[in-house]
Amino acid sequence: MGWISTLKNVFGTKPSSANSPRAEIGSIEPFCPYCGAGLDKMPGRKKKCPSCGEFIYVRTRPSDKQKILIREDQIEAIEEQWAILNGTHEQFIESREEYAKEKYALRNKFGGEPSENDVKWSILNKELLKYAQDFKWGLYRNTRLSMGDILNKESKKLEALDTYLEVCYLDVNGPNNCGSLDPKLLLKYPPFNPKMAFLAPAVISYINKIIDQQKLTEKQVEQRFIRIAEQTFESLDLPVNPEDAWNTLKKEIFDT
Repeated sequence: MGWISTLKNVFGTKPSSANSPRAEIGSIEPFCPYCGAGLDKMPGRKKKCPSCGEFIYVRTRPSDKQKILIREDQIEAIEEQWAILNGTHEQFIESREEYAKEKYALRNKFGGEPSENDVKWSILNKELLKYAQDFKWGLYRNTRLSMGDILNKESKKLEALDTYLEVCYLDVNGPNNCGSLDPKLLLKYPPFNPKMAFLAPAVISYINKIIDQQKLTEKQVEQRFIRIAEQTFESLDLPVNPEDAWNTLKKEIFDT
C-alpha cells in the first residue's frame, strides 16, 4: 500500500473544510451536535449528551472567536483552522503526516488498530531519544510532560505522578536546549543550569491533585521522588542532587 492510500485510510478522502474561510463548524447554541437535543445550558467543557450519550466538545471557533459545541470528528478541523490563522499550517500538516505514518507502522506491528494514545506515545518516545541525542533538554522535559499528560488522561495516576515528579526534578536543574557537544559552548551554555530553574505552577497543580486523589502522605511522595530522581541524576549527570531538589520541591507542594 502506498503512502497516499495509507493517509486516506487514516484521515479519510474528503478534503478538509478548514481551508475554506466560509466554513463555520459547530453550534453556538446549547444543542447536541450529534442528535440535536437541547441542553440545559451551554457547557463550559467536555460533556456527555444526556440524550444520546455521545461526548460533546467545547472549542473556540477561529473565524469569529465564538464558543462552539462540536463532535469529536470535528476537533481536527478546528485545530487546522487555528493553525492556518496562526501561520503554523505547514507544521500542522507535517505533524498530521507523522501521525499517519506512525499509526500505519503500529497497525502492522500490533496486527490491529492502535489507539490514539498508543500512536502519540510512540511518537513522543522517538522525540525523547532525538532530543537527548541533540542535547535539547528543555524539549526533552516538555516531551516527558506530554507523556505524563497521556498517563493522567488514561487514569494511570501513579505513573502520571512519577512522570510529573521527574519533570519537576528536571526543572530544578534548569534544562537548556544547548544543542552542542562543543566543550567551549558547553561551558558558556551548559545543558543544565540551576540558576535558570523554574517550577511550573501547572505541573505542581497536577501533582497536588493526584496526591489528593490517591491520599498520599508527604513521606510517600518523597520516597517516589527520590527513587525517580536518583535514576535521572545518575543517567543525566545532573548538577542538583535528589535530596536538595526535594527540599526545593516539597516547599512548593506541601508548604503553600
